[in-house]
Amino acid sequence: MGQHKTGVQSRGALFLMLGGLLAGAAVAAGAGKPSSAWTDNFTNGIDKSFWVIANGGAPGYIPDVHKGYYQPNDVSVANGIVTLRLTQEYGTVDTNPSGVISRGALLYSRKTYGYGTYQWRMRMSSTATSPTGAGTPVPGSVSAGFNYVNNSQTEIDFEFSALNPSWLFLVNWLNPTPSSDPTDYNETYTTLTFDSTRAFHTYKYVWQPGQITYYIDDVLKGSHTSNVPTAPAYFMINHWGTNSNNWGGAATVGTTRYAYIDWVSYTPLP
Repeated sequence: MGQHKTGVQSRGALFLMLGGLLAGAAVAAGAGKPSSAWTDNFTNGIDKSFWVIANGGAPGYIPDVHKGYYQPNDVSVANGIVTLRLTQEYGTVDTNPSGVISRGALLYSRKTYGYGTYQWRMRMSSTATSPTGAGTPVPGSVSAGFNYVNNSQTEIDFEFSALNPSWLFLVNWLNPTPSSDPTDYNETYTTLTFDSTRAFHTYKYVWQPGQITYYIDDVLKGSHTSNVPTAPAYFMINHWGTNSNNWGGAATVGTTRYAYIDWVSYTPLP
């Protein structure tokens, strides 16, 4: 991931946080194997037999500057809407007592899924204290919906970075050697001018052999034919903090941010 995205340090933190459960798992090539369609509108809360609420390290670690965490108490559900909360505070990071500590949230599927259509309705990171309330993005925030496995052996994203709040990134990665961190050559991305923070939008990508097509509110926004992954991957939605001049931006200490999820669905290719 280049500077326009999360950076290698962020990927490394995600890799370590998920540990053997995700990153160390052996994943067979070829996502074409059929799997069952599903939809979750969270009417009955979060089904923990299907989803994992992460508890551990988050991306964005910078020695003596910033450290992030995913915390279960930053995930909540009300009226069928999932809230992923993000806070930032001053605290000790390594040897620096004046570092920044971020506390965010990650929800991910227990199983991996392959080729097919992934859709979800989401409002990206902002200060809005209710799903439809007024709010604005502030620096130090990243939110995304994506597929991920094994050090970006597969990664497909819609990503928001508060460093560039009027942009949205459509991204895919194919890391051919997951034992090593991927390079910029393993990434394909499109940058959109789009406000993803003031209202809900429906995000969709169709992943098939050799191509990924990206849609927002059922309008085609991009089509990528390079670095198209093949390995089945976990579906994830996250909200995490940064303190950087690059991806996500400098921290906004003391300001709580929220990302909201209405529903998620997956339909495998026929």
